[in-house]
Amino acid sequence: MEWYGSGYRLILVFFCIFLVQPLQAQDQDISIAVVEFEEKNSIGLENAGRIVAEWTVTEMKKIGKFQIQERLLLNKVLEEQNLMLSGVIDSEQAVDIGRLYGVQAIVTGSLMKVGDFISVTGRMLNVENGEVLKTASIRTDSLLNLETEIIVLANALCDISRNEWEVREDIARRRIARLEAGVGIGYVYDNAEYSGLGLQTMARYRDFWGQVWIDGTPVGGIRNIEVGGAVNIIPFIGLAADYGIVFDELVDYASSTYANFGIVVSPRTDMELGILVGGALTGTIWTEDNNEIDGLSSYWDIPSNYNVWFSYQLEDNLQLFIKYTGTEIGGFEDKIPDGYIHPFTDFEFKTGRFSIAGLYSFAIE
Repeated sequence: MEWYGSGYRLILVFFCIFLVQPLQAQDQDISIAVVEFEEKNSIGLENAGRIVAEWTVTEMKKIGKFQIQERLLLNKVLEEQNLMLSGVIDSEQAVDIGRLYGVQAIVTGSLMKVGDFISVTGRMLNVENGEVLKTASIRTDSLLNLETEIIVLANALCDISRNEWEVREDIARRRIARLEAGVGIGYVYDNAEYSGLGLQTMARYRDFWGQVWIDGTPVGGIRNIEVGGAVNIIPFIGLAADYGIVFDELVDYASSTYANFGIVVSPRTDMELGILVGGALTGTIWTEDNNEIDGLSSYWDIPSNYNVWFSYQLEDNLQLFIKYTGTEIGGFEDKIPDGYIHPFTDFEFKTGRFSIAGLYSFAIE
């Protein structure tokens, strides 16, 4: 699958960035000016050459590999100074521009639309001899994606590949603390063949180091509340644990508590998978005449309890969250009063909850 392959590549590149700090060589001493890009034809954006060049300046300054001159060199000004006789800067003109503006290299390029695609090419020229030092190109079929693609192009001119840029962006997003809350609908059932719909609610806090959450189904015949958290051992894998309690009023009454342990994996910031398994801690049932039977034996036949969830970011501030929670407790057949016909014929209390929710997410500065 495409997302799996992309996530796998991002993880590999992440190790290269996170564990081996890249050295920026003497390029930081090189001063560079960016020239307005040449428009071969209209791409549907007014002043596209100037806008693309501005995006390039902004990103290259952010990268910090070169000393970037703040001022964008406009084609009109260069033509007035007889530094550019056509839309394309040749090696001789590059030398003249470098001498006048006191830079060691210039970045220029061109853009055009061919069919449904917009193509942009960027070049870095040595102003001492006009030699082409670096080239990069991008192609997109949407003006909405053009700025992102120009950012990729600017990174390529700084020797940063698309994969490496994606990982850097991914790491930057992970460092942003986020608070998320949402509601949804859940389908709940037990092993006495009772089932129904419930209201799913959830709130959680996430940052670079991990996350904490509280969620459950507070409304319905089978109610559940759960608290949990995860600590990231590396930015995309965390060790997780949760504790929860289930109340089942679809039968006479039953409840159980559970604890689970597992991992949370997020190969990319827009998706997450959690897998936790564990066992029941305690349980209680009430008979028809309200006699309480509690202190049921622990039920650590893993995975008697388990949580599995998957979340996917649909938009910047909206996530789709899908979760299944299963609980089970046994060991009370010897404690049932004589003559009481309880609904759990296998002397085990089991519940399941499948829920789908939308989470609204916003950054915490």
